[in-house]
Amino acid sequence: MVLENSKISIKEAQKILALNYDIKGSIEKLDGEIDFNFKVQSLKGKHYLLKISRPDFESDYTDFQIKLLDHLNKNCEIELARNILTTNGRKSCVTKDSLGRDRSVRLLSWIDGRLWSQVNPHNQSLRNELGSKTAKLSNSLIGFNHSFSKREIEWDISNSLWVENHIDEFNSNDKIILFKHIQDFKKNLPIYNELAKSIIHNDINDNNIIVSNDLISPSVKSIIDFGDSVYTQTINDLAITCSYGIMNLNDPLSACCEIITGYNEILNINDAELKLLYNLIGMRLVISVTKSLINRSKEPDNKYLLISEKPAWNLLKKWTEVDPEFAYYSFRNACNLNSHPNQKKFYEWAQENHFSVNDLFPNIKQNEFYNIDLSVGSKWIGSRNEIEDLDLFQYKIEKLQKQNPNKIITGGYLEPRSIYTSSSYEKLGNFGDESRTIHLGLDFWLPPGTEVNSIFDGEVVAAVNDKGNKEYGGLVIIKHNINNLEFYTLYGHNTVESVLKNTIGKKIKKGDKIAEIGDYPENGNWHPIFIFK
Repeated sequence: MVLENSKISIKEAQKILALNYDIKGSIEKLDGEIDFNFKVQSLKGKHYLLKISRPDFESDYTDFQIKLLDHLNKNCEIELARNILTTNGRKSCVTKDSLGRDRSVRLLSWIDGRLWSQVNPHNQSLRNELGSKTAKLSNSLIGFNHSFSKREIEWDISNSLWVENHIDEFNSNDKIILFKHIQDFKKNLPIYNELAKSIIHNDINDNNIIVSNDLISPSVKSIIDFGDSVYTQTINDLAITCSYGIMNLNDPLSACCEIITGYNEILNINDAELKLLYNLIGMRLVISVTKSLINRSKEPDNKYLLISEKPAWNLLKKWTEVDPEFAYYSFRNACNLNSHPNQKKFYEWAQENHFSVNDLFPNIKQNEFYNIDLSVGSKWIGSRNEIEDLDLFQYKIEKLQKQNPNKIITGGYLEPRSIYTSSSYEKLGNFGDESRTIHLGLDFWLPPGTEVNSIFDGEVVAAVNDKGNKEYGGLVIIKHNINNLEFYTLYGHNTVESVLKNTIGKKIKKGDKIAEIGDYPENGNWHPIFIFK
């Protein structure tokens, strides 16, 4: 039905309101997809939300909406809209419009506040609370049932493969992005179909989240508009909340983890749900941009249907750049779990299996270490100018080596350092510029040309020249499978020639030579150094 033919004028809405609720006052049109919505300010100063359906409404849908709100107002601690009775004591009514067509009418209490889309900035606390409010809503709906909820709607992620019918309407670059998420969703279906289900809100978007008017310490006050509620996978509500709650941000993954933390504090997210969450967020965005494409020609005047198109595309492109596996580990960490599910198993294995430094450097006779302090505030390393002066730094290393001839000079793991001065270590975060400071490996200061061996049997998965200022230079990564435990070792700052002798997929035995330590500048513009991870 064409939108223009089903619209309700303000004058007509005022007439319907007075006739069925005996309320008079001013009325303001609001956006909406399913119903025509109006904000009412009565002559007595009270505010309401008037919802008038399109002519082709279903009475079961109206009943579902009424009973859902009644259930939540009894079982959920969040402030939510309430059904207002008609003059006949009913929670809805059917009235004739100016063309004699039946319309379903409901009046709800008004939730005062600001839309999430109008709030800036969104801080970590607000995102945490958004997650917890979503979980409280989901938790309260788990015990609620209604026959109308088991319907098929296009906004339901579990029903999202309808988007394939429109993929050819996008340009070639956009198609690649959409296809990736669709294929991953198909691959995940056997696991996804087994996830817990319940009735969910299904549309916790940035225009359905109400934030308090407090500008200093804002809080998430309410969630509105249950028009898309459906029986589906419970985790979908979190995916939807995340997909809208992380729009217009430089680092969507970080913001997503803040929402997940808040949600998990109320409603536990199991590992299967965490594994699929990245893809579910992507699929909600795929639905959103596809709906916008369709609605642009179907209802061009309904700006509400197009409101999220640009930010949804911007986020979908950023989200596609996030590695799904890294997202999964980040989500686990946000839930206060070990980032990797096998972390404990690996630590236990590492405690029982040791290797000598001579396994790594067979031609080095020393087997004791002298650890230097390169942390922020180190008295040994000196100022930033001294750090950047490679000749001075190398002189200090050589002097230290002469003082400790029987030891290998090493640098510490997880040490906070100020030496990461290349732009490669910088990114624009959600609250400004961010720079890497933590050292993620073990450093060994050894002469250029020192032979490097693999410390375990394995398979080469990377052998490249990681060129660039303060990068790895000659880099080798080897995958190991020992006692059904898969892990990787990294060998960096080598000569490019020695590294490129390895080929991807090459089988390596413990003790095989894989590289030689490099010198400036081919080692990534560092003084002679080797890093092991």
